[in-house]
Amino acid sequence: MTLTLNTPSLNTVSLHDHVLDGEAERHAIECLLNCYLREYALPRNEANLNYQAQDLPMSLRQANARCISIRLPSGRLIVRIDRCSLLGRCHYLSGPYFKGNHQSWRPLSAAELARLLCTPLSGAERVGELLQQIANSLQITRTFLRHSRPTEATDSLLASEQHQLWGHALHPTPKSREGISHDDLLACSPEVGARFQLHWFKVAPRLIRHQGEDPRSTLQQLSGRDDAYPCHPWEVARVLADPLVQRAQQQGLIEYLGPLGQAMYPTSSVRTLYHPQMAYFMKFSMHVRLTNCVRKNAWYELDSAVALTRLLRPVMDALATQQPGFRLMPEPSATSLDLSALGTLEQAREVTECFGIVYRENLPHADRQRYQPQVAMALFTWDRQGRSICRPQLQRYADNTGLSIEQATLDWLQAYAGLMLGGVLYCLFRQGVALEPHLQNTVIGFAENGLPSQVWIRDLEGTKLVPEIWPAERLNALDERTRSSVYYSAQKAWQRVGYCALVNNLGEAIFHLANGSGSLEQQLWAQVGDLLHVQSARLDHPTELRELCAGAPFPSKENFMTRLMMRADREAGYTWLPSPLAMLEKRKRA
Repeated sequence: MTLTLNTPSLNTVSLHDHVLDGEAERHAIECLLNCYLREYALPRNEANLNYQAQDLPMSLRQANARCISIRLPSGRLIVRIDRCSLLGRCHYLSGPYFKGNHQSWRPLSAAELARLLCTPLSGAERVGELLQQIANSLQITRTFLRHSRPTEATDSLLASEQHQLWGHALHPTPKSREGISHDDLLACSPEVGARFQLHWFKVAPRLIRHQGEDPRSTLQQLSGRDDAYPCHPWEVARVLADPLVQRAQQQGLIEYLGPLGQAMYPTSSVRTLYHPQMAYFMKFSMHVRLTNCVRKNAWYELDSAVALTRLLRPVMDALATQQPGFRLMPEPSATSLDLSALGTLEQAREVTECFGIVYRENLPHADRQRYQPQVAMALFTWDRQGRSICRPQLQRYADNTGLSIEQATLDWLQAYAGLMLGGVLYCLFRQGVALEPHLQNTVIGFAENGLPSQVWIRDLEGTKLVPEIWPAERLNALDERTRSSVYYSAQKAWQRVGYCALVNNLGEAIFHLANGSGSLEQQLWAQVGDLLHVQSARLDHPTELRELCAGAPFPSKENFMTRLMMRADREAGYTWLPSPLAMLEKRKRA
């Protein structure tokens, strides 16, 4: 009797999991195809975004179906889409079909597609590593879909941090997390609404080093002790296995206390933790590769975060008057342990990096209540039913103002892009400061009627200085390694800012705001063009902006090729995308 009663329930769960696995597979395929299109096929004229031939798989032969075709060395790919943006970003309605030379059409899984796309581009070792990471990302996405639940958070910032199931839409491995067990993944990942205690060590006070503001009151508030120092649960095994830490334990300088104190919430970056009542976000080290990078706090990054906050205080003050509504989130403190007396400099730096914490100022409670902030990446993405999350927000603004949804969308982007571009371009061309305003680094606050009214840019790790405006003598308090880590050439600074602001951020925003309407997408990009002309005039027409307004291509970071070629993120290459602004100008003249 028991077996009979339970069988339908088991079958239902199995069917539900099968559907979720299919969604994870579909998103993995979409990421791979969009990366390959943008970085490889479109620049080489190997893609047809409106394929009209009769030779199609049977399942794609519906009337009015729009398909794209991609030429490969070994054959041809066909996929059905329902929209393609001016930047070549597609939304797919079918899985990919491949037809090899002298073969018939066959459907491809995500793993088969990855192997087909990657193998001609690099050697076996590099391809093998990327294929493993793609498989890892897919499996983790499946896990998150099975264990995610509707948010119960009333804190808008926390809710947006913790429910970004899909991640970076144009990255081949958006959810890869190497070397993490299933249980640890569920215990500490924001996608499943995790909250957890830190692991703590009783540490001799002379071993603790802090730069900038003194964060010890926050550590005491978290741990309930005045002699404890934390690390992330995913880092504790590495810490306990370290020979210098073991030596310090033997000498009674360090004692492992285990997990204790108040629980913290992981944010969308995974290693940065949040608690609404704490003064700081806490950015921990973890020797885990997330997407492209191993997310440790290098010793010089601990130095540079605090140094940049100090150096940029006058810039932050200037922004308050020059670009009201646009703010940076300071990182005024960093801490770690110094065990250099117990071993070599290299050994001590390993410990410093394992224990390194960067402290980012939390948004004031009054600001969180007033502006109901959300991470931009949480808005410009899909929900689990395939709907753009920003659409209800736009509808609320339209309802509040009595505007049509189209006009509300135009007003919404005008407000958001005006704030974001105004601040980012002012920082680069007036102050020589290159921010990284990609979707995960951008927090949007709203007026009471739902219109964007505040933009915060966070994470100074990606913030760089242009040496022509910040010569070495302005940075003489930094050692040479730290100083070199905060510099970008003027060209590289523009590439990173242009990519983050125009392609990663506004490109994805417009894709979701337009909701498949080609005419609305054109109007939204025309608005961006007008804003760029205004900013160019305000900033005395710097060369890069003048060329951009004249139709120069957009710089687009190569996430797919960077991961395939095992390059550091700082050394990423760029693809130049045809400008939507130039396309619109061409259509006006036609």
